[in-house]
Amino acid sequence: MQEIQKSVRIVFVLRNRTRDWPDLERLGECDIASQPQRFVGGRNSWIAQSYVRLAPALRERGYEVGLSDRFVPGAICIAHRDDANGFASRAADAFLVIVRADRAPVHACDLAIVQNGLDAAPHERFVPLWPQPGLLPRDASRGSAIRNLAYHGRLGSAPEWFGSKTFLRDLAARGVAFEAHATGWENYRDVDLALAARNESPRVLATKPATKLYNAWHAGVPLLAMPEPAYLEQRRSPLDFIEVRGPGDVLRAVDSLRRDRALYRALVANGLERAAEFGVQRTRDRWIALIEREVVPGFRALRANAAGRRFWHLGAMARQKVASRGHRVVVAWERWMDHPHGPRHSLDALRAAFTRESVQGHTLPDAEPSNLQR
Repeated sequence: MQEIQKSVRIVFVLRNRTRDWPDLERLGECDIASQPQRFVGGRNSWIAQSYVRLAPALRERGYEVGLSDRFVPGAICIAHRDDANGFASRAADAFLVIVRADRAPVHACDLAIVQNGLDAAPHERFVPLWPQPGLLPRDASRGSAIRNLAYHGRLGSAPEWFGSKTFLRDLAARGVAFEAHATGWENYRDVDLALAARNESPRVLATKPATKLYNAWHAGVPLLAMPEPAYLEQRRSPLDFIEVRGPGDVLRAVDSLRRDRALYRALVANGLERAAEFGVQRTRDRWIALIEREVVPGFRALRANAAGRRFWHLGAMARQKVASRGHRVVVAWERWMDHPHGPRHSLDALRAAFTRESVQGHTLPDAEPSNLQR
């Protein structure tokens, strides 16, 4: 078996290798923990990080593992969709494992890696994104006190109510501060409650991973989360996260947890137990299993039947380009419809003017019952 495996070459393809990762082959897992800021963004978190975490285990199994800034003929190539979206490459001569991330569907591939298991196409396989590099869990000495609420993530799609004076004032009246961290996503040391909320196109949300959920589990911090598809997919019990839809729900959740410290502790304990499903070793095992059970057999079959491969890739890439355009149009439309000054909110405002109903974003809304109230 070892002799057979040595004929299989696995290459992680990074177009930004020369610019951003000249030292990648020298890095180990300890470097991921000490340099978390480098492993941000699709290529870096999916491809660079996967190389560091998977290469030693793959080499132990006898595979030849390498890095390249281009597709290597005759190899299994693992790449991000952004690096696999062109006609002019030797991609057709490789076995293509392409990470879709939060992009449009991938057609020009042999297997696509997706960030959640919802509505996966026949050629798509769900592998969780690695947990947050260098994660610093909550200081256990804080007990069940609730003094800091934090959001970790990009701010471009943050809801307007993150900056609402009313919301911040109501939190302060409860002795709670709110911080939105655009950097330092690994630091949960002083976080008592984590928040996952964003205004985004449903088409984009359908592609997103549940990373904020399992990062909070790893950190020992209860999560207040909007009902994104990936979070709902992973929910097994009401203790997995507290569902919120707006600032009013956040305040009610804070009140509930301040009253019921046992519930806070139960959320933490449940999260730490669930976190094991999304740890580094479990994720590595899933990658290795996929490579050995599907990727390598598919690669061997491809080598025995390579005729017409380039013609296939040309057609698949054409379909991928069309899918990309369609995806962008739908996302732009959905974002426009849901924009604070877009048609949907204008209709809400008009309705409110005649019915005296509150408009979400201008008052603290009442939402559907959260899972705390069910």
